Amino acid sequence: MEEIIDRIMNSEEINLLPDNQSRIEIKAKIGSYIATLSSAGQRDPDRLTEYGLAYVRELHRGPDRRYTGC
Repeated sequence: MEEIIDRIMNSEEINLLPDNQSRIEIKAKIGSYIATLSSAGQRDPDRLTEYGLAYVRELHRGPDRRYTGC
């Protein structure tokens, strides 16, 4: 799992996040998210990386306003 988090942390998507968030904080959020997906049964490293990058984009842009989360 650490390899997946490192792949995400080394992506260009990370550079889009605001400077007020520390890399440690971002890495912790990503780690928690990947752990949740993994515990739900997702094991494919490429898929987990893809989902992690999408999560980083969401952190940057904020949640999609078209969806309420219900």
